[in-house]
Amino acid sequence: MSLSLIGVALLTWYMSAATATCSSNRTCLDIQLVDMYGDGWDGEKFFIETPWDEMFSDAPTCAGGPVSHTFCTDASGNYPMLLIHENESYTPENYWEDLFTVSVSKCNETVATYTGGYNSTMIFNYDASMDEWSVVYWENLWENEKSCDACGDARACKPKSKKSKKKSKKAKKGAPGKPIDSSGSNSTKTSKKKSEAEYGPPAVNARVSMFDDDKSGWWRDNYRGASWYLADDRRTTLFHTGSLCSQTGKGARGKARGKHSKSGTSGYCNLCLGDGSYSMRFSGESSDTTDPAWDFCGVQGGHSQELTFHVKKGKCIADSLLGLEADCYGTVVSTVVVSGVLNLVGLTSEFVESSQFSILSALLADSVVGWDSKNVEILSTTLTSRALSTPEMRRLAEFDVDVQFSASFESETDYGVEGRMYSKVKSLVATLEDSLSSKVSSQGFSVSLGQSALLAGAVSLEKIQNAELVSLDLESISYEGVQTMQASTLPAFDDSQYWGSSVMSVSFYNVESLAVFFVAVAAGFVAFVGLVSHSVNGYKSVSQLSDSQHEVLPSEMDSTISNPMTANNSSQRTEIASSL
Repeated sequence: MSLSLIGVALLTWYMSAATATCSSNRTCLDIQLVDMYGDGWDGEKFFIETPWDEMFSDAPTCAGGPVSHTFCTDASGNYPMLLIHENESYTPENYWEDLFTVSVSKCNETVATYTGGYNSTMIFNYDASMDEWSVVYWENLWENEKSCDACGDARACKPKSKKSKKKSKKAKKGAPGKPIDSSGSNSTKTSKKKSEAEYGPPAVNARVSMFDDDKSGWWRDNYRGASWYLADDRRTTLFHTGSLCSQTGKGARGKARGKHSKSGTSGYCNLCLGDGSYSMRFSGESSDTTDPAWDFCGVQGGHSQELTFHVKKGKCIADSLLGLEADCYGTVVSTVVVSGVLNLVGLTSEFVESSQFSILSALLADSVVGWDSKNVEILSTTLTSRALSTPEMRRLAEFDVDVQFSASFESETDYGVEGRMYSKVKSLVATLEDSLSSKVSSQGFSVSLGQSALLAGAVSLEKIQNAELVSLDLESISYEGVQTMQASTLPAFDDSQYWGSSVMSVSFYNVESLAVFFVAVAAGFVAFVGLVSHSVNGYKSVSQLSDSQHEVLPSEMDSTISNPMTANNSSQRTEIASSL
């Protein structure tokens, strides 16, 4: 199947032909393309190939709403249809939010409907003599309707018993935990193992609470309702997804997973997280109400919002909150502040005059691509303990001084790094530290410093023998273009309260047991269970193929469903301090 024929002219022709008026006795295909969050697809498209080898495509755009077309033809033959990205090695961001439906309709009457998502494929056959469309092959189609499964595979960390503590010393080092058993649900069981550099072992309990004033819940059986999606910092791996079920939904299963009210007004899901950086998206239509739709990681918000956060040393730390409109049309500027220590050996004075700080600022800025001397500040200088305790150093009039400095930069503008993702900024700072350390330790840095000092008359800096970067750390990240985060009003509670039988009542929301805590517990090494069948290097489709030798019946289609996304559904400024 060739995609080389895709072009603007053909796309225009397709859209024109696809919206042609259907006569009363003609059978056509009604196609709907949806992004369930609303910010459009990340380069993937829905393609149709004709028997005469032409290819047509379309996709939802950011904040553009669903795309609808009616496809009619007079030519008999096979019409392959699929939702993919042209670059097979690329994994689109948030691809689990892709949705399409293709309905066979004889004008006002729908004969059959087929539903799919990213990497779904169908081959329709059209018989012009009979004016009939039929599916002769499919791969990875979804159920047309899916009942609500509140928390899916998400669950709290398992509490460690006293007996397990005694036996923990005998446990084999590095022994992996068992993945969550999702048998009994309709989830696609796949375990996505993250490297230790990205995510620590899941041991931190967190809770996402949901509210609905309409008392109808979030979920809709046609996938058009609201959900939450917990993904990695690249937005290419979905860890968990859930929704607020009404009384007709499945609800959470057991207190380890969560609890949902039968009325659909409130509920919560428990999560077990490891250290690392995450994105949490809440789909659904935004509203003007001041009442929160969700509460998570110490903040609360509404629908059509994305929260970026990171877990560090047992704490869940919210980084930034962005709405759909700002995501589509706004610009986020992340100002990163780093602090560092530069060690200089060979000063002829115990002190560096503040008037000489500009020499060091300029040289540090010249040593790092993306830094500007006006954004590099020398904070202070101190004699090292070695210089203070070694009389020989004083006799030789040579001193060892640590220079404390700070630098700021805009991660998106200067380095093309998304500042809303904490882990990406941490990785960037580590790269800058390696680069600066290499520059500072070279003889060229000391020579340049001596020459600059000589020209400026800074005698104490003229004879530097050696320089070394002691440290460079992330100090803070501030954001412009994001939403102001509202602090959670739910009370925190400890581990004994969670695992006890007491029920906590929160009158503000009029719900039960809605609390969030972010205290690390000594849980075993429980592996993350991915909710989708893919890897970072590319999407691995679940092998659910039809028999291409016969026509597909609705009963056959439903019995071989593979829906990875729903497998678990049975200009303000904010500053984040890295020291939290």
